[in-house]
Amino acid sequence: MKGSLSYDEKCSCAKSTFCIYVSQSQDFEKLEKDYLVKTITNNGYSGILYVSSVLAGWAIVAGIIDSVLFPGIIVYAIFHGVVDYKVLTPPILFLLGNILAKLVYITYNLRGKVKLLDILIAALPYAGSAYLLRKFLVKDKLMRKAVTMYLTSRKNDVKKKILDMFSLNSQ
Repeated sequence: MKGSLSYDEKCSCAKSTFCIYVSQSQDFEKLEKDYLVKTITNNGYSGILYVSSVLAGWAIVAGIIDSVLFPGIIVYAIFHGVVDYKVLTPPILFLLGNILAKLVYITYNLRGKVKLLDILIAALPYAGSAYLLRKFLVKDKLMRKAVTMYLTSRKNDVKKKILDMFSLNSQ
């Protein structure tokens, strides 16, 4: 990373796990690394990738809650023969609260980096992470390769930590 990167770019890169991953990767040539680091630091892509990964985890948790909440309401309605506002209030409140919390989170973390329309679309249930990745990170083929490799690496790290946690408890 020596030579063509400015001091500010190097400092910005040191704060981003994505940028550090790219700069230390053996899969990119020096010019590719310099281009990627400049793009990541100057366009705020690291923050967008971080928010996107948080939204992906958020979608998993919300999906688990939805998979319990909605079938529970259906079972309740079948056994009690009642479908009214009292029964439908919890999932509607959860949905609205989820969207509102995402709007606040995305707006706070990506202020100035994305437009209001992008924030509104990213706050939609289950779609936010994929939308942000597609809109900002995967148009550039080299950036797409870097993001894919980084996300695969992070996924493998999480798998390893989970497996280590379970193997530690079983001993």
